[in-house]
This record gives sequence, C-alpha cells and structure tokens, in this order.
Amino acid sequence: SNSNTKFMVRAGYIQIYNETISDLLKNEKSNLQIREDKKKGVYVEGQSEWAVRTPGDIYALLKRGAASRATSFTMMNDVSSRSHAVFRITVEQMTITDKGSGSNQVSQIKIGKLNLVDLAGSERIRVTGAKGKQLEESKNINKSLSALGNVIYALTDSKGRSHIPYR
Repeated sequence: SNSNTKFMVRAGYIQIYNETISDLLKNEKSNLQIREDKKKGVYVEGQSEWAVRTPGDIYALLKRGAASRATSFTMMNDVSSRSHAVFRITVEQMTITDKGSGSNQVSQIKIGKLNLVDLAGSERIRVTGAKGKQLEESKNINKSLSALGNVIYALTDSKGRSHIPYR
C-alpha cells in the first residue's frame, strides 16, 4: 500500500505417508524431520519454499504437488488419498523507515502463516477391501488420525492437562 512496505509470499507442500514426511515439490522423497526453534517455531527441516507472486503461482504449486501425492484405488474411491498433506503459505511484511540522507532501516517485520491441511480419511478395512500395501497404509492413516484426535481432546480438556500427547 505504500513504498515503505514490502511483502514476500512463499509456499511449500508436504505429505505424511506411512509415517514418513516428504516434500511434494521436490523430486527426491527423503524423510524430512519436524524441528522446533525459538525463533522459527515448529518447522519441517529441508522443506522447500517457493516464492509466489500471483494466485496463479499458488495454484500451479498446489496442482504440481497434488500430482506427486500418494493415491490409490479402493472399493470406496477411485483416487483415494493415502497421505495427509499440508500446503503452507507464508506472508512476510517488512516496513522500512527512511532515516534521511538516503539510509533506510527495517523498523518492523510481521510474519503470517496459513496451513491448508488435507487429511486422509479414516478407513474401515472390510469396506475398502484393503490388502497388502493398502492395508499397511490404512493402519497408518487410522493410527495418525487417532493420535490427532487424542491431541485435540487433550487441548480442549477442561481439566487443563499438563501433557499434550504430540508425536
């Protein structure tokens, strides 16, 4: 809105498939690790971030990552998502103050993050007809959804739990 304010928008896309975190925007599918830092907060180490300028750029990344996502045919769905996915948009706003005589100083930086989460659906083995690899995928999907449910319950428990069962 003014010449003293600059914006940077970045996006990244990861999936959690069979308890392994991978970057959907990179060709190699290495197992990434979740880290926590006092300045950064919680982040995925090694996740790529792509500078975006338009909504079209964001859509192109979403489409590219979705093409790499783990999917499979089940008795309930032709293209069943076999992974959980998180698409993150990070917006940084930097305000620059003019100190006169041509020198500038960064006076304020604000960072906002939007996480769009697509969870794989809960699976009933006898309904989906899962066997072999799909059976293992189903077990991992149900295990992670159960863990998420436990975390949400602990966070909303009126007793104020001292331990939240993150994993």
